[in-house]
Amino acid sequence: MSDLLFKDIKFGKIDARHELQDFGDELYMTSFLQYDRYRINDFLDGKLYYICGRKGTGKTAFLQYLKCKKNEEPQNLIVFIRFKSEFDSTEKASLIQSSNKDDNTIENLPTDSNMSYVEAWCAYIVNCIVSEYTSGEYAVFKDDRNFNILQKLLKVLYADKRDRIVPTLKHGRALLSISSEKGFLAEIEGEIGFDERTHQVDFTRTAKKIISLFKSLQYDRTPVYIFFDELELSVVSKKEFNRDIKIVRDLILAVEKMNEISKERGFEIKIIASIRSDVVDNINAAGMEINKCIEDRGIKIDWYHQGGDYHDSPLLKLIENKIQASEQELGFEKTENVWEKYFPLKINDDIDIQKYILGLTWQRPRDIIRMMSLLQSYTGESLSVTKEAFDRIMRDYSSATWNEIAEELKLAFPGSRDLEAIKQFLTGIEVPFTFQYLQKLVNKKSEIYDYVSDFFKKNKLITFLEKMYAWGVIGNSGQRMAFTFMGDSTLDPTHDMIIHQPLRKFFNVRSRRK
Repeated sequence: MSDLLFKDIKFGKIDARHELQDFGDELYMTSFLQYDRYRINDFLDGKLYYICGRKGTGKTAFLQYLKCKKNEEPQNLIVFIRFKSEFDSTEKASLIQSSNKDDNTIENLPTDSNMSYVEAWCAYIVNCIVSEYTSGEYAVFKDDRNFNILQKLLKVLYADKRDRIVPTLKHGRALLSISSEKGFLAEIEGEIGFDERTHQVDFTRTAKKIISLFKSLQYDRTPVYIFFDELELSVVSKKEFNRDIKIVRDLILAVEKMNEISKERGFEIKIIASIRSDVVDNINAAGMEINKCIEDRGIKIDWYHQGGDYHDSPLLKLIENKIQASEQELGFEKTENVWEKYFPLKINDDIDIQKYILGLTWQRPRDIIRMMSLLQSYTGESLSVTKEAFDRIMRDYSSATWNEIAEELKLAFPGSRDLEAIKQFLTGIEVPFTFQYLQKLVNKKSEIYDYVSDFFKKNKLITFLEKMYAWGVIGNSGQRMAFTFMGDSTLDPTHDMIIHQPLRKFFNVRSRRK
């Protein structure tokens, strides 16, 4: 066969980790689009630490790329930590307790926004570094007296467990896993509040001592790269959401602190974290300012191509990259113009195919990958996509994107039938619509559906619309459309509004009669 079938193109996966697992490092690296806004070398050189962006914009993909890049050098020690997956509610509650003298349950966590868990996170990071290497394979630090004390202290404190943010605590004190060999504590037991009878220490003081010992170490030769992914806030409950704001805030600050210590001490240790933009917004909204460190030491991934020719959109370049990398891996000749070969040039109402594809997205790589993967289900043994294939995927694509948004809306609208009420309210809506039209629609549907009536008794219409705008469900129409993912931060309810194009099939949207 002389041509690559469309269904065999490796466009990737919604989750970059799955893409790596299924396709391997080589194809992942080849097909990865080195987007200018990534500033890759600044991360590799330790000038930047934070990758920020909306959900689905490729933060994990970029983090995985950096990991693969450094994995090419066997002398590097790589530690990859997935915050959302690796730390459950019990671990997070233990961290909260570490700065308190009273025991706390998940249901009764303190709410003092001034409380700090930075030292606990710093101690955790030090434990990750020390516990991940042996002197035979790697040599991050010189094996001197201070390193010996630090290594033993971490071992008895964390019991050789890297996945513990903090050890088991009671009233802010930690039990050391120590028997007769406790001589190394002689010099520091006063500093950490060691109790000879109970073998307990004050955890906060111990964490500060760990940081102090870390600062005193002498660097040897092994570079270390620590990657924190999935810095997200729980949507299980408002209580856990507020708890995570404090925990993630202090992890962000700990990343900055440990990077600065490493720079000052000449350690080849770089710590990089990916953070969702809405997490940063919620932390700032809670009065916990982190803008300075994020702005000075981070980037914001934004794929929206403002101005100029839409053909230059990096999302279109991403499609080209994926196709050409697949051709190369599978032994086919590289296609210079993939749009002519694999796609119809025009679609519905004679719209340019590239413009049509961009209009069905929230300007994110995730949307592109989802769309292309669904198209592959309907192309069979064809070399290219047909107009009919695009038509056939739209309901599935629309449903999948709404389901993803609905998961995020559960916290804002936690009622048992709130999401059902939103769906019912928007189903069959006419576009474009006005605020006055929606007020009438609230009354009309509330007469029929009790749960719609209950929803709008709890939620003001304007508040509801602002949240829908923030999640890209609706936008303003007119000569220039306005959506949050296009950089327009505020909805204008006095102008016509619309449902975003890719959701219209799901909500059975109709055009307004003139």
